[in-house]
Amino acid sequence: MRPIRISLVFLGSLKYPVSIAQLESWPSKVFKLHHSASVGHLPNSEGPDWEYTDEQLLHVIANDVEADFTMGLINAPLEDNYYIRRLSDRVGVLSLHEMADIARYSNFAVEQYILRNIYEMAVLFSANGKLIPDDYESWAHDETRGCLFDMNANKTDIVFSLHRPVLCPACRTRVSSRQVPAALLPALDAELTRIQKTLFVRMSDWVRSHPIWALAITAASGLLLNLLASFIFEQAKKVLPWLG
Repeated sequence: MRPIRISLVFLGSLKYPVSIAQLESWPSKVFKLHHSASVGHLPNSEGPDWEYTDEQLLHVIANDVEADFTMGLINAPLEDNYYIRRLSDRVGVLSLHEMADIARYSNFAVEQYILRNIYEMAVLFSANGKLIPDDYESWAHDETRGCLFDMNANKTDIVFSLHRPVLCPACRTRVSSRQVPAALLPALDAELTRIQKTLFVRMSDWVRSHPIWALAITAASGLLLNLLASFIFEQAKKVLPWLG
C-alpha cells in the first residue's frame, strides 16, 4: 500500500507552535505528511461572522500537484462554524480556532488534534479517491462514539476521539464496502492507538479515577521501600561494622 501523500500548508499565525518535525516524522503506512508551503499573511475574512468562507480559502490555498491532496492549517473560524472543511476534491482546511484550546485544556497536544483529523481525511480520500464524495455529508454521524467520523457538533466532544480514536463498526463496514487497499484497516488499527495522552497524563488520570487504590499503592510502596532500606543497612553493617 502506497502512503497517501499529503501536503500541509500553514495559513497565517497559528497562535500555538506546531511541531513540523513531529508531523513529518509520524510513522504511518496510511499517509506521509510534508509541510510544503506557508501563507504568511491572510486577507481579512469575508464571512458575516468574521469567518473564512470556502470560496475565499480556495483563492488562498493552492493544490500541490505533487501531493494526493493538500490540507491548509489555520487559526480562524471557518464557514458554518465547522472546524474542518473540504474545499475541493483535493483541498481541505483544518482550523485550530477554539479546537486547540479545547485539546490543550484536556491535556492533548495540538499535533494529536492535527493527526486525528488527517487520518479522517485520509480514510475519506482512500475510500472515495477524493475529499468531497457525492455523499460526503452522510459520513459523519451525530452520535459520539470516539470515532474518526464523529460529527462533534458540540466542539468539546472532539476530546472523545483524541485518545486512541477508532473507526466505529458502522464506519468500518462502510469503508470495507469500498475498494480500499487490503492493508488500510489493519494499518489504521495499529496507528490510531498511538494517538494518545502522554504516559504522565494517563497516570494522573488513573490516580484521579482510583484515589483509594492510588493511596494504597503509595502506602505499600513506602512500606516496601522502608523495609528494603532497613535490610540493606543491616547487611551493610555486617560488611562495614563502623556503620553501626
